[in-house]
Amino acid sequence: MDRKRIVQKRTTLIQKLAYILRPFVVYMVVKTAAMLTLAVLIPSLPVPGITAWVEENRHLLSAVVNAAASLAGVCFLLNDFLKEAAVSGEIDIDAGVFGQLFDFFKNGFSGVKPLVTCVVLGVVSAFALNGVIARLSDFMTRVSQIQGMLGSEKYEAVKQIQYSVPLVLGLVLYGIVSPLVEEIVFRGIVFNRVKRFYGVPKAVIGSALLFGAFHGNLPQFVYGTCMGVLIALCYEWTGCFYAPLLFHAAANVAVFLAAGGVG
Repeated sequence: MDRKRIVQKRTTLIQKLAYILRPFVVYMVVKTAAMLTLAVLIPSLPVPGITAWVEENRHLLSAVVNAAASLAGVCFLLNDFLKEAAVSGEIDIDAGVFGQLFDFFKNGFSGVKPLVTCVVLGVVSAFALNGVIARLSDFMTRVSQIQGMLGSEKYEAVKQIQYSVPLVLGLVLYGIVSPLVEEIVFRGIVFNRVKRFYGVPKAVIGSALLFGAFHGNLPQFVYGTCMGVLIALCYEWTGCFYAPLLFHAAANVAVFLAAGGVG
């Protein structure tokens, strides 16, 4: 009787990297496509004065479009996330993906004390690192010849968009949408996949570097990488996905409120 040849999967570096990075690439492609589509469709709506309204509210609109596109992108990764992060065996595999996701969060709570600790660490870390980044940004602004190369101008543009939204909307965007989407991508999937192949230390550093690079400018790369390390450590310490989610949300909300996001 002929035996089927058993071929081991993901044994080479290229295969492992492709497996680790594929969800991130899918997320970025879908998110970018969604942003471009919305950027074309919204000004084209048959509404009187839409062009002037879009120009007047461009920062607010940018924040909302980015959030909507992020949600569209992460929807394509939910199966990958559930496979990587749902380790309790409590997911009903016969349910739809959104039902499984609901069950995951419903059954995934693992105690108050470590999660409260993660929230406090998130707030303290955010303020401490923002102080460092503010000094870095000031230095980059003074050195005008390298300002554009290092992304200081882009960082200032991002800040202007982030802090121009009203309080309630800001809390939704930065306290719920952004932490949920980014933690699914970077800790739920990337961290867990790197950890499987290379262990915890490389998973912490690798996912943090990718998280920092995702932000696209030097100040936020430094901030994102440092925060990514701390978030991943909290995730590994608690073994609960609520930990990185709450850490990230607490950090975002604290910085948003401190920056005057109360308009």
